[in-house]
Amino acid sequence: MLTKLVAAFNLAMSLGAFFMGISMLPFMGVFVEFPPEWVGVMPFTSWSALAIYGMIVFGIGNAAAAVCGFTRKARTCFVATISLGILLSLSAALPIVLLGDWYLPLVFFFFLSFIQMALGLYGVFSKYRTGSQASKGILNQ
Repeated sequence: MLTKLVAAFNLAMSLGAFFMGISMLPFMGVFVEFPPEWVGVMPFTSWSALAIYGMIVFGIGNAAAAVCGFTRKARTCFVATISLGILLSLSAALPIVLLGDWYLPLVFFFFLSFIQMALGLYGVFSKYRTGSQASKGILNQ
């Protein structure tokens, strides 16, 4: 049950990454002009490069973690979930470190990364505890 919940969360994160990436590509709305103060400081020089990075790393990464969760590879799913949560929090911290400014979407990214890491850690430790108790029960019979 927990594995399916984590897999569904990873699937939602993957769909969100693809949705945001696709919305950043056509240079419309708030993504028309890349902020000039970011050029040379941030590792990206355009919104499209940032969108492609997000879709590849977080879209495909979370989709792979979701597939692992739905195909009953629980341990792999939980470890991938923890890893992607750490990567998301580090990616959200990068503008704070490089630019010295907080932006509103970063709070949401930190919140999502905290949920992702918490679900992964809970899954790893609950599966480990359940497995050890089950093996003790078998040995005591």
